[in-house]
Amino acid sequence: MIKLFFKIYNIIYINYMRVFYHKQFKLHGRIKANRFFRIELSRNAKLEIKGTLDIKENVLFAVRKNAKLEIGENCFFNRNCSVVVRESVKIGNNCMFGENVKIYDNDHLIRNGKIFQDKYLTKEIIISPNCWIANDVNILKGSILPKGCVIAAMSLVKFSLSESGIYAGIPVSLKKGFN
Repeated sequence: MIKLFFKIYNIIYINYMRVFYHKQFKLHGRIKANRFFRIELSRNAKLEIKGTLDIKENVLFAVRKNAKLEIGENCFFNRNCSVVVRESVKIGNNCMFGENVKIYDNDHLIRNGKIFQDKYLTKEIIISPNCWIANDVNILKGSILPKGCVIAAMSLVKFSLSESGIYAGIPVSLKKGFN
């Protein structure tokens, strides 16, 4: 019974997005969800999902004013993932995200010791195809992950990675290259 409820919820939610956000929301495949998830699209924000997207409970895609989020084909987001976009985040095909992954292409502006609540520094994030991001990873503004990267659990990515391989740490460093 619960499975049926969430299947109906998923159909209603996606159709709601297609009707009321038709200029902002492009779904070229389908979303498979087994629980509640949330999509927030601000004015002139764009969300494009290029194929099948499998998401677990409590996933958030928040695309702010004039920003764009692109998600490739056959991606998976586990429980409690958040993607907050104020400029641009591009996720390639066949990427997997473990539980509690947080992706932010922005920081609050800090000037003269004052933290501004509504002013941000942004820089695009690119996650290339076939990346596996393990649980509790944070990916921050300006990060670029090459094709086939593995980011170990509880790591922090805050810059461009130089080559495909296994990365771990705070901040991440290359532990094993694939070349």
